[in-house]
Amino acid sequence: MNIIFWSIIAYLYGAIPYAYLATYLIRGKRLSEEGTGNIGVTNAFKIGGTAAGLVTVLGEISKALVPIGIGRYFFAGTFPVTLLFVFLALMGTSFSIFLKGKGGKGSTAAWNSLLILSPYSFFILLLLWTALFKLSKGNLLIKKIPLLFIPPVIYLVERDWVFTLFGLLAGMLLYLNNYRRKDDFAYYKVFQQKSGMEDAGTLHP
Repeated sequence: MNIIFWSIIAYLYGAIPYAYLATYLIRGKRLSEEGTGNIGVTNAFKIGGTAAGLVTVLGEISKALVPIGIGRYFFAGTFPVTLLFVFLALMGTSFSIFLKGKGGKGSTAAWNSLLILSPYSFFILLLLWTALFKLSKGNLLIKKIPLLFIPPVIYLVERDWVFTLFGLLAGMLLYLNNYRRKDDFAYYKVFQQKSGMEDAGTLHP
């Protein structure tokens, strides 16, 4: 019974749309109707400004901390239960009951969860993404490729099939969210702007 109760809490906490709330309270704008329409960090920074963006970042990080904290405190020694809570929080982020089933991509919460649960896996995937991104000269499609490597990297590092299954499900969820929603970086030309500034600096030292 306790697992069911805390599972519901994990989902509901993950469903809190920090980006939407912060942008609306600070700027009076409905994030779902602005920019890419994504309820996430990048769109919050662009539409709501720095304050809304920072609130969103902290809120999304807490979606990793809270379910992991619940699992470790109330169900110590049962790692699969912690993974269940984390996944339910990611489901809440992706399909929020407070937004009628809509939500964010869940990337910030997911990657911070992995950083806490398996730091080595996180940094291996980060290095992989960085290398691929550099080799592809900033091709934004490359950022989806590391999602395919989440399960094998977790297995190689942790040797845990339950954790590996979690990685597979989380990776599939992130891929689905990236497929269903607009790419904020592409929409706002984040890396193109950076490249342009670097080119300008080269031309005008």
